[in-house]
Amino acid sequence: MKELNANQKLLLVSAIITIAGIILSGPIGILITQIKPQPAWQGEYIFVANYHYVQTLPYVFGFILLFGFTLFISTSFRLASSGQQKVFRIAANIFTSAYVVMVGLNYALQIALVPALTFKQPSWAAFLTMANPRSLGWILEMFGYGFLGAATILIAPVFRKGTRMKLIRYLLTANGVICILGAAATTLGTTWIMEWPGIVSVVVWNILILVIMSLVVIEFWQVKANN
Repeated sequence: MKELNANQKLLLVSAIITIAGIILSGPIGILITQIKPQPAWQGEYIFVANYHYVQTLPYVFGFILLFGFTLFISTSFRLASSGQQKVFRIAANIFTSAYVVMVGLNYALQIALVPALTFKQPSWAAFLTMANPRSLGWILEMFGYGFLGAATILIAPVFRKGTRMKLIRYLLTANGVICILGAAATTLGTTWIMEWPGIVSVVVWNILILVIMSLVVIEFWQVKANN
C-alpha cells in the first residue's frame, strides 16, 4: 500500500480536525453546557444569575475548528495547477486570516473577558456575550464566517478531478454562499440568529461542513487504499 504524499496527508488530517471541531464545539459542547444551562436572553441580571464557566466550553472547542479550517484552506491550494488558481490562494489566505482574527477574537472574549466581567461589569458582559443575540460577539462571528465563505469559494476550483472531488467543489461553493448570506443578513440585525431561521441555518451549515470534510476523508483514504 503506497503512502499518501505530504499534501494529501495534510488534507486528510485537516478534514479530521475540522470534523472534530464541528462535533466538539457543536452537539457535544452544547450538551455539556446543559449541566448549567443559560436560559433564553432576558437581560444581564438573568444572565449573571445563571452564568457558569462550563458555558464557555463550546468556544474552547471552537479553536479546534479554527485550526482545522486554516490548515484545510492553506493545504488545499497545493492542488492548484494553474497560475490563476495560485493567485486565488493569496486572496483566500487573506480572507482566512480575517476569519481567524475575528472569530478567534470572539472566542477569546467569550472564554476570558466575559467571565471576568460577568460579576464586576455585567452590562459590558451583556454587550459581549453570545448569550445575548444583540451582542458584539455575534457580529464578529457572522462576519468572520462570511470571510471564511469567501475563502471556500476561492479554493473550490482546485477540487476538480473525479466525481467526489467535483462534489466537494460544489459544496464548498454552497458553503461560501451560505456564509456570505449569513453575514449580509446580520447587517439587518442579529436577533434572527437565535430564532428558528438562525437555528435551522446553523444545523444546515454544520451538516454541510461534516459532509464536505467526510468526503475529503473518504477521497484520500480511498486514494491510499487504491495505491
